[in-house]
Amino acid sequence: MEKKELWEELSFEINNIPKIKESFEDDDEKAILGSGNKNANLLFIGDESDLYETEDLKVMVASSGEFLIKLCDMAGFIPEDYYITTLTKCSLKYKDLFEEEQNYLKELLDMQIAITEPKIIVTFGQYSAEALLGREINFGKERGKFIDWKGGIKVLITYDVRFVKEARENTGRNSTVAIDFWKDLLLAKKELEKLNSPQEENSNE
Repeated sequence: MEKKELWEELSFEINNIPKIKESFEDDDEKAILGSGNKNANLLFIGDESDLYETEDLKVMVASSGEFLIKLCDMAGFIPEDYYITTLTKCSLKYKDLFEEEQNYLKELLDMQIAITEPKIIVTFGQYSAEALLGREINFGKERGKFIDWKGGIKVLITYDVRFVKEARENTGRNSTVAIDFWKDLLLAKKELEKLNSPQEENSNE
């Protein structure tokens, strides 16, 4: 099956989850599966509906998405470097869904990852990390460190973007949370550069 058909199938499945359908304001509204470069080596996974508005990294002013993209720009990422998705692909929070719905969304997230084939995944917040890894995490101990995951994918756990944004607004540049988040982004950037380097490409031949 071609990737285009797989994306269409994924969209169909997500848009037919009853609670997700109920969350839309009009009948023509559809869940946006993600935003950015679908073929990027880096995948961001969060649980905030305002991380993106469209498939091409358009975001609302003062949103978590705008904050994230500005930080990515500052860290040296280009838009082609990454793809952003969320657990529910809609305004609902993952934690507010029934366990059966959560489990199904986990399956669909795995399908999305299989289609995009990232080398690095950065999870924003505890819910995103636990949904991806399928287990409870010790956020304090596991944040900011790469975890070897299935298929050779490296997973980096970091803070929820909105939490970082609010910490930055409330306490300024010296916010410990904001500083740690920035360090995590730079860690992901360094790993991405290693993957994209000619030496890495040659070693995989």
